[in-house]
Amino acid sequence: MSTIVDQWSTLPAHAPMTLCFPKHHRPPRALRRAVLAAVCGLSLLTALPGQAVDLSLKTLRVGNLSRAYFSERNVVGEALPLIIALHASGSSGSLMARATGLTEIAEAAGYMIVYPNGTGLAIDARTWNSGGCCGYAQMHKVDDVAFLRALVDKLVADGLADRQRIYLVGVSNGGMMAYRMAAEAPELFRAVAVVSAVLDVPPETVKAPMPLLHIHGSDDPFIPFLGGMGKQEVSQVPRLSVARSIEAFIKADGANPRPTVNDIPDTAGDGTTIRQYTYASKTDPQAVVLYEVKGGGHAWPGGVVPIINGGKSSQNLDTSRTVVSFFNAHGGGRKNEAEDDQLPPGATPLKPAANAAPRAPATTPPAASPAAR
Repeated sequence: MSTIVDQWSTLPAHAPMTLCFPKHHRPPRALRRAVLAAVCGLSLLTALPGQAVDLSLKTLRVGNLSRAYFSERNVVGEALPLIIALHASGSSGSLMARATGLTEIAEAAGYMIVYPNGTGLAIDARTWNSGGCCGYAQMHKVDDVAFLRALVDKLVADGLADRQRIYLVGVSNGGMMAYRMAAEAPELFRAVAVVSAVLDVPPETVKAPMPLLHIHGSDDPFIPFLGGMGKQEVSQVPRLSVARSIEAFIKADGANPRPTVNDIPDTAGDGTTIRQYTYASKTDPQAVVLYEVKGGGHAWPGGVVPIINGGKSSQNLDTSRTVVSFFNAHGGGRKNEAEDDQLPPGATPLKPAANAAPRAPATTPPAASPAAR
């Protein structure tokens, strides 16, 4: 494996994946991507068909690197709240958009959303330098903090994004990067969400308040819920526990360390349940929110494409909607619009057509007789 890494490290950053293997002994594309993911140290999102998303690739010069991001918005109008979504190791921004369905939910709620690319040797297998992880970005000390700062500055300067309402979400290595940004650049964001990841910089780095949403499977084979080394983690680097990661933000937010707890049953019938821990502060009833997916693996719960070797992806939680709702609770979405549980957050019901039949009123089932109770 080290020979492969050494060969890849000599290739230019834009080299296609076909250059990473001998010409006449090239394995199938899916296997090449899986091998690259193993070298990077974390799993990747598969390139199976997912949600159709109309995204265009854009570039931004940061230092001596040309960095890429995917965005659906080009027309300057009212500056919108912005969600920056960071992909997993061995993936890309476009793959994350297809795998999560986050774009549709975010747009319906009135957000602009962008999917930046990390760096790496393959066009669809990038990583982030989240501190102690991962792959190409960490080995080459890529300054991803500077990139994300520059991306926010550009979108604000272009009149697309509202600087006062910038939000960040990441999964796996992207979640680690989101944690790093929350610790090292908290002034940029109104709230941060992390999925299947832990803090990858020292907890004492976290000093400023930051509303935090964390979603994590109890059976994550890459980043264990209780910390330590994951059984699927090739690099065998021990990780912080979820509890240690969120404790830093509970303290910084001045939240009550004893949360309220809510259990969500297995309505999907997939063998998983959800336990929600909500840590409230005096000014924010959702200062820190943790969803423990009991029986869940390394996943984006509710996503349309699984993570390779990640274990069970629960369908009892819609992560994309949960993330957007959390951001809405912290100043995001369209202003002065109430959320409707029957619609994507931020969506406005259309008026019925003039010839549309009226909706039948909901009926209340008759009360059970005492004998039946």
